[in-house]
Amino acid sequence: MVIFTNQGGLTLHPEPNLKSPKSQKNRVPVFKQKCGAILSQLDIPTTLYAATAKDIYRKPRPGMWNEMKEDYDLSDSDIDFENSIFVGDAGGRIVDAKGPGSSQRDFSCSDRNFAHNVGIKFQTPEEFFLGAQPRQFSRELDLADFPFTRTGRHDVVVEKKNDKDIILLVGPPGAGKSTFYWKHLKPLGYERINQDLLKR
Repeated sequence: MVIFTNQGGLTLHPEPNLKSPKSQKNRVPVFKQKCGAILSQLDIPTTLYAATAKDIYRKPRPGMWNEMKEDYDLSDSDIDFENSIFVGDAGGRIVDAKGPGSSQRDFSCSDRNFAHNVGIKFQTPEEFFLGAQPRQFSRELDLADFPFTRTGRHDVVVEKKNDKDIILLVGPPGAGKSTFYWKHLKPLGYERINQDLLKR
């Protein structure tokens, strides 16, 4: 069993001179203690990955999944995608008047989106453990609602008219932002700035 969890409230390496409440400083030991207590009760082979920052490892991004594959020296052909299931409570469920617990809305859709991004099935805890029927859900942005239709050839024309321009490219990982830059903007002399560069 592999656990992937977002833990943005944990700070692994706090600044030594940073004044923060004692409760925040104790979060990592408390989290480790809780994990140890639960995993010892389960007594099954388990690996836990916790994303503590807003980077490629935070769900729904596939960073933790890729790290797991690297740690276990797995390729996609080694993984049984058909029979793998990701169980999570962030399924984007909307309020439904029927059934137990159905009056509550999920805080996020990140677990469902994570499963989709890595290519495995998703179930909520109620579906997996209790056999509950799936509830309606909604994503913040569902690309299925915006199907790509090619109505003809669209040539991209970018001209550099000013000495100081900013071209902002926004999209999920793998959308083609970098490809667009290298193909259309780099030849015009534009510099590329992204989140990875800003972290260095």
